[in-house]
Amino acid sequence: GTGRSGRADWPGSGADQHADDAAALLTELRARPATVLGLSSGGVVALAMVARHPEAVSRVVAWEAPAVGVLPDGPAATAAIMEPVRAHLAERPGDWLGAQALLLRMIIGVPVPVDDPAFAATRANAESMVRDDPQITLRPFTAAELAGAAVTVAVGGEPNGLVAAAADTLVELTGTTPAVVPGAGHEVYLTDPAALARLVGPAA
Repeated sequence: GTGRSGRADWPGSGADQHADDAAALLTELRARPATVLGLSSGGVVALAMVARHPEAVSRVVAWEAPAVGVLPDGPAATAAIMEPVRAHLAERPGDWLGAQALLLRMIIGVPVPVDDPAFAATRANAESMVRDDPQITLRPFTAAELAGAAVTVAVGGEPNGLVAAAADTLVELTGTTPAVVPGAGHEVYLTDPAALARLVGPAA
């Protein structure tokens, strides 16, 4: 559903479907086990790969994964975030750019104009962000699913409240220490990709 991917059976079953697809791709490429870097909701997919296909993953780095499915109030928080987005789409069917701007506003807490140049790179995937990401992020995890896996839970210096809370819980579930990168924002892959290279490199 993203970029040039097909949209058959989409958005499907959320993080688990994405994890299955990624593991199948690694098999096809004969690249297992792999170091998997997951960014934002991709971090939730990377963790789902650990849970469902541990043999395909040697290590996971989950950057600011909004894994609200591990939080007791995660479903309610997601519903509150999505309520104005769904209302917007009910009034303006197919206006994915407008819906995405509302979703971003709900996430970061400030108005986001539809044509904000800071989010230009995300607009091509507006529909998938609105339709797919909320389902991905609600994937729950247990300590048993993540036990024994080499997982790095990484965040920037000022993650938003849900990301910070999810990171705290993921650290507890994995028995690890969080990797904090001061000064790095949520979209570090656009602003400071070298920070991600440093996270992945030493243990790769």
